[in-house]
Amino acid sequence: MKNCSNCGHENVSEARFCEECGQPFTAAASVKPEVMAEEEKSEAPEAKRFCPNCGESIPSDADFCPNCGHQIKTIVRPAASPKKTLSKKQKIGIGAGVMVVVLFAFGFLFGRYYYSYPQQLSRLERIFKTQDPEKIAEVVVSEDPNYQVSAANLKKFVSYYQESNHKADFADFLTDLKNNPGQLDDFSVQEKGKHLGLFPRYQLVIQPVYLTVTTDQAGMQLSLDGEKLATSKGSNYQTTWGPLTPGSYQVEGKLDSEKSAAKQALVRYHNPEFETDSHVAINLHKISFKVTSNVDGAQVLLNDKEVGTIEEGQAEIKDVVWHQGMEVQLAFKTASDQLKSDTYRIAATEFLADDYKADSYASEIHLDFDNVQSTEDVQIFLDRLYSDLSSYSSKYSDFGASEKSDLAEHFVNGASNADEKDFEKFINEFRTSAKKSRVNAKAKVESVSMTGKDVYTVQYLIYYDTIYTDATDDVSQVFRYKKATLSYNKDEATFQIDNLGGAENFETVDSGDA
Repeated sequence: MKNCSNCGHENVSEARFCEECGQPFTAAASVKPEVMAEEEKSEAPEAKRFCPNCGESIPSDADFCPNCGHQIKTIVRPAASPKKTLSKKQKIGIGAGVMVVVLFAFGFLFGRYYYSYPQQLSRLERIFKTQDPEKIAEVVVSEDPNYQVSAANLKKFVSYYQESNHKADFADFLTDLKNNPGQLDDFSVQEKGKHLGLFPRYQLVIQPVYLTVTTDQAGMQLSLDGEKLATSKGSNYQTTWGPLTPGSYQVEGKLDSEKSAAKQALVRYHNPEFETDSHVAINLHKISFKVTSNVDGAQVLLNDKEVGTIEEGQAEIKDVVWHQGMEVQLAFKTASDQLKSDTYRIAATEFLADDYKADSYASEIHLDFDNVQSTEDVQIFLDRLYSDLSSYSSKYSDFGASEKSDLAEHFVNGASNADEKDFEKFINEFRTSAKKSRVNAKAKVESVSMTGKDVYTVQYLIYYDTIYTDATDDVSQVFRYKKATLSYNKDEATFQIDNLGGAENFETVDSGDA
């Protein structure tokens, strides 16, 4: 063994560097072999270590290699901690926590979609589509402190759109409610509170209506939908009723035995006349007028109530009590359709009964039906048909394939029509007769009635003048077709004979002693 002169550490006798501080030894100290052997015996066996620099064996606790002086770095690794296993309760708790987070996230995303503005409007649209006042009342609010939202009140709104002439408007209302609520006029969509404290709540806010009634008569009882609300005081009386639910209302004024009633459409949506309709004058002067039209048999409607029928192109309506908003319209029902004319609204100063004159244009309202042919149109067609008949009956004129084709065009189904065949037979009888030279035929329309779309029933007279080749006097005869059916061909813009009514609808008016 030898001690280091620098640090005093006791090193093995063969060491050339101090194991503790790395101090080189200048001369190796001599050690007795027996001492070294004794020391080696006394030392406990230990694990071998080798210098990573020179490969020599080094003591296990050396910091420097005793052979080359290389510093030995000992890497100390921490002992691995044993894994802890979670208990079942801990696992359940962690799983439940994760589930709560997932459910909350899903619920939030679903809520954001479900309570979105488009989805809430869509649900409102579906509720209104049911036309159930009870359900509608649940989603409608009012900002008018005098108006109460209730199923009873909203029934007035529903009834308005259940009328046949407002069904198309209701379809538009539903579309705008879902896609363009700013156009509803009678309602507005406003944010009112929160759903679940997180999502905006949108509700329909109804805009009630008010009705102003005026009259120039004192002591008149004024009623709304049959309920008496006021009695006029003085000749310049005015009162305002409301708030009311948008809808149709019957306003009535009664004085002694005279009565005046007006139906007012108090709806803003699709109603450009709302401002006019919300101000009604109930006066008791009478009016008389004449209605003319292109359809006989059409009903004259005064505010949808039948008051007359068009006969021979006209109808007289006399001594009717005027009220504001009074409209005249014609209606005609065919086998397959219900036709209506345009409407005419009568002003307060028009058609005063005292000024009525049946032959004056100032007393006339003319209402035609669109796409309806007139008596004059039928007359023009028959004139052309019987002019051809007269021409073809003469043996001095041509009646070949071209002429027969022209004749066939006057009939439905052309040459295959039974009445067309009778016309050809009639013509050929004249052309092959030895005595008859020709016939002069003329038609005169007595009545025309529309019995279907582009279908007309016509009654007309036929005047036949038969011209003979010899000295025989001409024969004049008159016949009547009582129920000829004509169809109007829109593509060709002309009439065609469907049938002449058969033998039972043909009669001789004047035989001419033939």
